[in-house]
Amino acid sequence: MEKREKRWEKLYIGFIFVLLVIWSVSAKAATGPDEAMKYDVCKYIAVNGHLPHGGAPSIRNGIWGTSYGFTPLLSYIVSAIFLKIAGLFTENVQALYVAVRFTSVLCITGMTAMVIRIGHLLFEKRKSRWLFIVFTTLLPQVLYLGSYLNNDSFALLTISIIIYAWIRGIRGQWDLKNSVLLAVGIGLCALSYYNAYGYILCSIPLFFLSCRKSGKTKEDTTRMWKMAGVITGIAFLIAGWWFIRNAVIYQGDFLGLSTSNRYAEQYALPEFKPSLRPNPNHLGWSFYEMLISNDWIKVSMTSFVGLLGTEMIPVLGYVYKAIWAVILLGYAGIAVKVLRREKEGESRLLLVIFAVSIVIPVALSFYHSYWIDFQPQGRYLMPMLIPFMYFSVKGLGYILEGKCIPFLSFFLKKGRKDTKT
Repeated sequence: MEKREKRWEKLYIGFIFVLLVIWSVSAKAATGPDEAMKYDVCKYIAVNGHLPHGGAPSIRNGIWGTSYGFTPLLSYIVSAIFLKIAGLFTENVQALYVAVRFTSVLCITGMTAMVIRIGHLLFEKRKSRWLFIVFTTLLPQVLYLGSYLNNDSFALLTISIIIYAWIRGIRGQWDLKNSVLLAVGIGLCALSYYNAYGYILCSIPLFFLSCRKSGKTKEDTTRMWKMAGVITGIAFLIAGWWFIRNAVIYQGDFLGLSTSNRYAEQYALPEFKPSLRPNPNHLGWSFYEMLISNDWIKVSMTSFVGLLGTEMIPVLGYVYKAIWAVILLGYAGIAVKVLRREKEGESRLLLVIFAVSIVIPVALSFYHSYWIDFQPQGRYLMPMLIPFMYFSVKGLGYILEGKCIPFLSFFLKKGRKDTKT
């Protein structure tokens, strides 16, 4: 049975890979969100053989006044390598775009492999495990991210590595192997995209609290700090160069965000300058006006499931409502479970960190839309994907096992008593 399961898993990973390759080849060049701007960065690296200054005129966008050269560039470096190889054989623009997209294809394929491993750790039952795998990896927006040039797909891969390390670390008491795995995940995550950084922050309390829970002797404390040093050191070796480079060339701005805003303020078209951009804060909207009246929640939820092209045309039309109905049904099951105070098999610490990992991307997306630029985009919520789907599938399993029935019966009986009185 185990060999058969492994075979199906490999076939599923291959299926995802082929699907993404077909999508990336069939999509026209520069049709993904800001894909042309990102391609310019890859082309610069491939042609010049070194990383660009984010404000370099050749990659600076004439509308926005800034570039993706200010964002972490590891995935663009890989894409530049594919672009360099493709350039040896062709100058066809479509073919060159397909080449740079291959990084995203590999990232979502890799994430799929990690999600399968995570599923084995989180779900004992085969049906629940596959429901989790399918929900997480076949979500249209996830597949879309694997079909064009972006940093989000790389961020999802690094997040899956971190979550896998979390679970193994808690259960294995953070031995050297699991500590190194977490370090690699954190280092790569730091080189992915800023909205994924919540997982780096969450790794700190999860590591220390789980270590303290497993043992409080002097020997345990020494081992904890030793592993903390290993994680910090390896993560710094992987990602430290990027932030040091930024601090040097951007006068101390190690993230590059302030410098990017300064260039945008200087070179963007008037209506796109950060100080003049018509965001909700500048327009004087209330939170209600942004969230409800201007459909921030609706569009964010829709595009989390999946939007194509300019992210204004629903990929599945009204079908996304059915997908959300299933997802939210799972959360109804979780709510019932919490109200009944039933214990969960997983570590409470892991569940709390999962919940926080869902809240952080939502909060960051809200902040960006209200105070910076009104962009209700589901891809900004993607970092919450794995924990979000975990809770939904757990709740669905709870409902399908019929464990909600007694709870519902209690309220039905209570309602009848209230009616009689």
